[in-house]
Amino acid sequence: MRKAIVSVIGFLAVAGVIGYLATSGGGPLGRARSDSVGGGGAGASGSPVTEKGLAVPGPAEVADSSVTGAVSSGSGSLTGVGELPAIGPAIVKTARIDVEVKKDGFEAAFDAARIVAATYGGYVESSSTSGTKVRSGSLMIRVPAASFDQAMTDLDRLGTVKAQSMSGQDVTSQYVDLKARLTTWETQEAVLLRLMRRATSVEATLRVQRELQDVQFRIEQIKGQLRVLDNQTSLATIQLSLREPGAPIHVESNVSERPSLVEAWDKALNGFLGVLYSVVVGLGYLVPIAVIVAAAWLGYRRLRSRPAVAG
Repeated sequence: MRKAIVSVIGFLAVAGVIGYLATSGGGPLGRARSDSVGGGGAGASGSPVTEKGLAVPGPAEVADSSVTGAVSSGSGSLTGVGELPAIGPAIVKTARIDVEVKKDGFEAAFDAARIVAATYGGYVESSSTSGTKVRSGSLMIRVPAASFDQAMTDLDRLGTVKAQSMSGQDVTSQYVDLKARLTTWETQEAVLLRLMRRATSVEATLRVQRELQDVQFRIEQIKGQLRVLDNQTSLATIQLSLREPGAPIHVESNVSERPSLVEAWDKALNGFLGVLYSVVVGLGYLVPIAVIVAAAWLGYRRLRSRPAVAG
């Protein structure tokens, strides 16, 4: 019994390793999988698969075609799809200011900070106040990046600056990378739509449709990331703290740094499903091989057990 349990565990471990190699794309099994439409998904970069005359390309083939020429479609041609516009430096500007205002001057300074945001075409994303006799509060101000320096100067004049910090994060390379990936996936989407129109069987249509859904999902993901970057680079973020003399200094705690049981559970569940997925995929490779080996072994033993024929 103990030996059987060890054998089953070893069998499943080997299946998990094979499944990992088959799904990671790093080894020969992964490369073989990336060449197939059903296994590789929209991320396949190997040779296109032909289904009754319809070739479903991977992004590598589409990228090459978009760079070297045009991709034909039913209504015309997609010329110059692979060309990217010149993108200047994309900087995410953020700042924090701690300003002490005059006694009983909190309300006036608070309203003035809102006016500063509106003056430069920005807005107050969030605000909070506290205290009765001694007032304090904070505002999260978003202003166009081009007006960042002017807005900072105006906010500095609200009172005595006790602390100030500014930072600029260059995300140009990330922006260019997302734009390039978006161009590649949109070009592949155009090719798949053309193949969808040329499909002559239900099987071919469903096969192309699966690829198309995956490609469109990736396009929406990249567009979402680009929208976030556009928002962060076009609008600077200024965290303004205002307080009257004697007000306690409010230190904001970063909630995201606290360990989250929900996040830990999600990661544990994703890890469990990932291992289970690899084991199931590995069994698909390993079970047929094990059956063939077992049949060959039984055949070999049967041949050895036959009595020798006397001459």
